[in-house]
Amino acid sequence: MASIKELARTSEFGKILNRVAGEHGSEVVEVLLGEEESTDEEIANETGIRLNLVRKILYDLYDNRVVDYRRTRDDDTGWYTYRWHVEPNHALELLEKNKRTLLEKFKERLEHERETMFFSCGNNCPRVEFDEAMEHGFECPQCGEEMEEFDNSGIINALERQIETLQQELMGS
Repeated sequence: MASIKELARTSEFGKILNRVAGEHGSEVVEVLLGEEESTDEEIANETGIRLNLVRKILYDLYDNRVVDYRRTRDDDTGWYTYRWHVEPNHALELLEKNKRTLLEKFKERLEHERETMFFSCGNNCPRVEFDEAMEHGFECPQCGEEMEEFDNSGIINALERQIETLQQELMGS
């Protein structure tokens, strides 16, 4: 199994982090992986991201249990300092959870593709389901051209491959 540092550098995991914490989520995690712990100011300085945005990203990552913090108090000033770090197991759980969600969506889509008859005009207009095609007299609702049955076997094959890949990845994790 790959380490959390290797996984965090994959585009797939970066996309998940960005979905959870905004467009700079993966940059913040990358900094945290390079250090044992970092403050929000250190992360802001290293990434060039505004401090307020770094804090928001850290809170979003914290809400998803990807990062955690250690709080220390400065005896002279009374101020608290938060030192942030990645929680590897939780980060991996987020990745696995995302894969499971994606797998379920692919399975639902595959079932829909198998059970539904689609029609298309062939002019790059969106394909429509049988009921809608029938309502329009099998004329494209966008361009008016005659519609014919759409062969979705390529979509079905692609979904089956995606499902198989995700199932293999989940069995390996």
